[in-house]
Amino acid sequence: MSLDTLLQQQQAQLERLLDITEQELALIVQRKALELPPLTEQKQQLLLDIQSTDASLCAHPDVSELTTTHQPQVDALRTLMARCRERNQVAEQVLEQSLAGTRQLANILSRLHERQSMTYDQKGHTKGINKGTGFKV
Repeated sequence: MSLDTLLQQQQAQLERLLDITEQELALIVQRKALELPPLTEQKQQLLLDIQSTDASLCAHPDVSELTTTHQPQVDALRTLMARCRERNQVAEQVLEQSLAGTRQLANILSRLHERQSMTYDQKGHTKGINKGTGFKV
């Protein structure tokens, strides 16, 4: 394959990676975590493809042209890769904040559940008992 072809392939792969990362971020913001696994699988495969293309570029007989003739294309690819990293970091931060909020809510609900539990009255109907107030009337 020619350097031009490999560079174009790398650009298409990086643009697809950026698109998938944007989709992941949108799903995280919309709290649709169950839709993330297929995107993650696509992303992992795409990263392997990018790594393979990168290895092909490094092993190409005309690799020295990357720093001369093809320098503008290489710079554009590096910029695109930087955008991918940035968006991925944003998605990671949003996901971490979302998980922290979910854990906090789970803790609050757990504490509330500990205070209130269900029991049965003399007629066999369920009845909530509030154990957390500490007031005796």
